[in-house]
This record gives sequence, structure tokens and C-alpha cells, in this order.
Amino acid sequence: MCGIFGQFFPGGVDEKSCRKALAMLSHRGPDGEGVRLSPDRRLFLGHRRLKIIDLSDQSAQPMSTPDGRWTIIYNGEIMNYQELRQELGDRWTWRTRGDTELLLALWTLRGPACLEKLVGMFAFAIHDTLRNEITLVRDRFGIKPLYWCDLPGKGFVFASEIPPILRFLPATLPDESTIRTYLELGLYDHGEHTFFEGVCSLPAGTILHLGLRSLSKTIQRWYCFSERTPDLGAADSGEIEKEAERLVAQAISSHLVADVKVGLNISGGVDSAMLARTTLETLDRVHLFTQDYAGYSELPWIREIAHGGILHVSTLDSHGLAEVVEETVASQSEPFGGIFVCGYNFLYRTARGNGVTVLLDGNGVDEAFLGYRRYHEMYVAGAPDRKERERRSRDFSSFWGQAPKALPPNPAIDGTNGLRPEVLMPSLKKNVLLGATKQNEFADPVRKAAATDLLEAKIPRGLRFNDRVSMANSRELRVPFLDHRLVEFAFAIPVPMLLNDSGSKAIFRHILSRKAPGTVAFASKRSVQSPQREWLATEWRSWAESILFSKSFANRGWVDPEAARLAYQDYAARRGENSFFIWQWINLELWARRYLDSSQP
Repeated sequence: MCGIFGQFFPGGVDEKSCRKALAMLSHRGPDGEGVRLSPDRRLFLGHRRLKIIDLSDQSAQPMSTPDGRWTIIYNGEIMNYQELRQELGDRWTWRTRGDTELLLALWTLRGPACLEKLVGMFAFAIHDTLRNEITLVRDRFGIKPLYWCDLPGKGFVFASEIPPILRFLPATLPDESTIRTYLELGLYDHGEHTFFEGVCSLPAGTILHLGLRSLSKTIQRWYCFSERTPDLGAADSGEIEKEAERLVAQAISSHLVADVKVGLNISGGVDSAMLARTTLETLDRVHLFTQDYAGYSELPWIREIAHGGILHVSTLDSHGLAEVVEETVASQSEPFGGIFVCGYNFLYRTARGNGVTVLLDGNGVDEAFLGYRRYHEMYVAGAPDRKERERRSRDFSSFWGQAPKALPPNPAIDGTNGLRPEVLMPSLKKNVLLGATKQNEFADPVRKAAATDLLEAKIPRGLRFNDRVSMANSRELRVPFLDHRLVEFAFAIPVPMLLNDSGSKAIFRHILSRKAPGTVAFASKRSVQSPQREWLATEWRSWAESILFSKSFANRGWVDPEAARLAYQDYAARRGENSFFIWQWINLELWARRYLDSSQP
């Protein structure tokens, strides 16, 4: 895991400014720095290194081919690099043991076609001196970040995070279409737009080509998820479950490869149980890390899951979390999901203190294997006739212990409504709503909802939250259940095999039941929660009011200040069931103060 930065300017780059921008990524790569300035001084490439695979300086970046034609800067890990290296064999003269050289070799020999071979997470830039062009690439699901921006004077800048880019803008302005979409639909991190006007996120599964002579720029998609799911029509349930079990084991084992200590980031749920039990079959004395809140503790389940490993618990309270809110606002660079993100700072600090550089977590299972309760409720509601609806309803009640409920429009993961679009200012509503990508072409409504979460809603923003908070503490986070081979297969599994009287993600639970007790494998889905709902109405009330009732909040022109005041007072009095809209307003104001009002990027 690393940080990359690059700038092109036709009249020549300012090397000193570029080095300062690269230094802003030092938390992503505390183990080394490398730069490359083109002979004509028009292109700067910089890299900050966190040593994970091949710890020698031979694997430092930027890395060039022996003939000097290609130079790469790369952030991520290629999990199958050893197999691909064997496949290339003596077609390449190897100088290192790492995956950076493997990626450089593949691109040199095969060009963009090599991307189909890669398993893992990656965002990289590669300069071709012969064609005089630079190419940016991002992995299939956007696990690793990459941002870019056009500059005045036909310049171009890109980086692993947004703040280094802001140094080169004449002014830092908000993207009000992004803000409207965030407040009205709850969507963010779902496309190329960011919260900063003019700063773009390279979409997942795409390639950007920039010609340094012509200054022409093109973006094309190299991966489209909806086209990759296999046809399982001829397979029986036993074959499907056996293959799913193989792919789960393969995903976890491939993500354990590292030349540094590896640990796990866990909760008390089924996904963490699979991750922990499978890892503990492979590695001895694995460190496991979790955060715990009084009143929301999962420790009884976590201790059962973590048996045989070394468990580290970060016990959090309102005072400790309050101390890291503003630093989390700064490190995230854009609004984020809630105070649980802040809590991960303590988890990664504990990992760092125990010498654990790489952590794995369980993101992606619920989207791929249909784990959320609302998917099950949608499945019941979508029955073709009354008899089938009654059967599905009985299955639902048998597992969840209650009848399915009708879902509100745009529900949160827990089925509640956390948005208040009616309080938006008319001036903000003049900005366009930003739509979704065109990858979600699933006909089945349950699969379509899961694909939305995977490609546009929950997973993209969660990946950004996790990348920033782990990297702020110089730790690498891996997400084995987003191995594309596993996700593509899981999306092809017939829905009745995943939603039945065994609950949601039924096949995944059956696989886990061979590794863990049934009380763990068939436990109902528990959303990972924090006391944010209570704290915003009680212990943090004066802090919340100081933000929501401030002049700066009122003057933004995004939320009607009087409507927000009344909504907050009603929320505090009633202890509403979903606090996300309150957090949105607070977080947006703190972000604006840090990035729009401050002189520092």
C-alpha cells in the first residue's frame, strides 16, 4: 500500500511544489520516497512506499523498464503475483521479488489486456516515453483510490488522495451537485464527482489515457461487472455450494500473502467469523482487532469467533471519539458515514502498536451473498403469487423471528429512513442530481438492489472510509470478499439458495457451519452499530447545537437553518431511530470549515 502523485504541465512543473504535494502522502508510505522528473521537466511522478511485499529497496518506485520506455507508480497489491510471475517465466529478466515489477512486466508485454489477469486492488499510473502518454488505471471495484484534475494552462494532476491536488487549484470550491445528491439521495462516492468542484475520482474499472503531445484525454471502461457473472443454470445446489466454499477459501488465503505481519479487523458477525476461522486454520497466533461501545457490545460473539487468536479490543466512549472527529474530517477529505469511522483510528493505532501492518476485513459478503434483512424483505414482497409470498414469509419469520415489513423509499441498510430532503434550500436544488453508473443491469429486483449497494452506494463509500482511516495510521487494509472471482460467482447463485429459512446469505452460513458452531453460523444479521444516535441527542448535544445553530452553517446556502433547527430539536426530544441526517449536516459543516474556509489544503 502506498501513495502516488503526478503532475504534467506543458510549460514545466514546479518540482518544489510537487515534492511538497507528495510529502502530504507520507502517512500512506512512511517507508520510502521516490520521484522521477522527465528530462523536459514537464512530468513529475512521485511515490511514497509502505513496504509489504519484497521489503528490499530494489522494489522502490518509481520503477522503470531496463530500456527506460515505461515507468510505473503503483498503489495496491496484486494477490496472484506469484502465479503470474511463474506464468511469465523467462520472458522477463527479474530484478525483484515484488508485485510492482510483475505489474510493470505484464503491462510492457501485454498492455491493458493484462488487467484481466490481475487479482487484487490497484491504482497506478504508467508513463510511456515512446508514445509520450500517461495512463491511469483503477481496479474493478475501486478498492484503491485515484483522483485527478485538469489545471489552468492545460496542466493535469493526479494523486491517491484529494488534498495534494488542492494545492494546485486557484480556489477550493464545493461541488454543489455532489452536495445536493448527498443530502437528497444519500449517495456519494458513486461516480466521478467529488465534493470539490473540478476534482474527479477515476471510476472503478476504468482507464484514463492522457497524450502529452496532443493533450487529448480519454476515459474508457475495462471492466463491467454485470457482464461477468457466470451462468449457473446447469449446476445443482451441491455443486454451487462446493464452488462457493472453494472461492471463499481461495479469496482469504490469497489475501494473507505478505512479507510483514498480517492481522484481522473483526466484528461479531458471520462474515468476520468466516474470516477469522478460515485464517486461524492457516496462520498461528493471528492478531484480531475490534472496537467496542458500551450498550452496543458484540464482545460475547467476538470472543467466540476469535478463539485461538490474540484479541485486541478498543473500548470507546464519547469523550475519546470527540477527540478524533476533526482529525478524521481532515483525513477523510470528504464527508463520511458516521462516528464509527472515527472509532477505527483507535483500532489501527492498536494494530500499529503491535507491529501489524496488514489487516483484512469482511466487506462485500452481504452484497454478494444477499446478507441484509431488507433484501429478504424485498424477496418476500416480490413473490409472484399469494401462495409463494406466504411460503417466503414463513421462511423469513422462521429465521428473523418476526414478519417482514414494508420498506420506506430509499431505506438505509437497517430499513429506516435517514434522509431529510425537504430541508434543502431552493438554491441548492438548482444543481443537478448525479445519477448512478450504467453497470447495474440486473433484472431481478433483489439482485439489482444488491448491485446498487456494491457498485454505487454502500461499498464505494465504505472503501473510501476504510482506505483513509487505515492509511492515516499507515496500515494496509485488504478486502478478500471483494475478490472479483468470488463476487461474480456469488451474484450468479439463484436467489432462493441465498434467501430461505436458513436466513439471508444461506449458502455462506452453511459453509461457515462447518467451521463454527451453529449459534454463530445461523445468528441473525446484526448491523455494526455505534451510540451515535444517543450521543447526538445527549452527550454531544451542545457540540451539535454549536455547529447546527452557527452562522457559518446558516450561510452555506445548502440546508434551511430554521428547518434544520426544528428537525434537530425534534430528533433530540424523540431520540429518533436514524441519526444520519443529523450527522450529514454536522459532517458537511465541519468539512466546509476544514477545506473551504481554511487556507490549508
